[in-house]
Amino acid sequence: MRPLIYAMTGGNGSGKTTYALKISEEKGAKFFSLDKTIKDFNQPIQSYEDYMLYFQQALNLMSSQAIQLLKGGSSVVFDFGGGISSREWLKQIAISSGSEIEIYHLEVPLEERRRRIQTRNLEKQENVYFFHMDDKEFDRHNKQDPPAPPAESGIKVISVKNS
Repeated sequence: MRPLIYAMTGGNGSGKTTYALKISEEKGAKFFSLDKTIKDFNQPIQSYEDYMLYFQQALNLMSSQAIQLLKGGSSVVFDFGGGISSREWLKQIAISSGSEIEIYHLEVPLEERRRRIQTRNLEKQENVYFFHMDDKEFDRHNKQDPPAPPAESGIKVISVKNS
């Protein structure tokens, strides 16, 4: 069986990390976390702008590691938002490794996602959640629920409601 690239989309607090960890365990796929990769750079992150300074560097690192694993026959799962903007990045990994992509789009109502973020800020599961998102930041990046990405050749999209 060909190795697969699993990716999560959905708004902040939709359960992307939880679902990615579940798929990683169920499918035996290597788990990649954008947040953890950025945290491992050991640079101070005080704002969304700070986070974005390291975003591309983290994607470059994750893609090179993922391509090696996929070429070796192992599947990978990516935990990062990005939505449709990440598709080209995922497609390049798929082309480079001869893999296909499964995108899980998590659909959770806005106010439930806000509640989850508030809980996460208080409980911060070790080695899973690294950054704080206050209500102002949440509102800035969550004006509406993100749409499900369209399916296309080599990309299967699976909608998961209220995960």
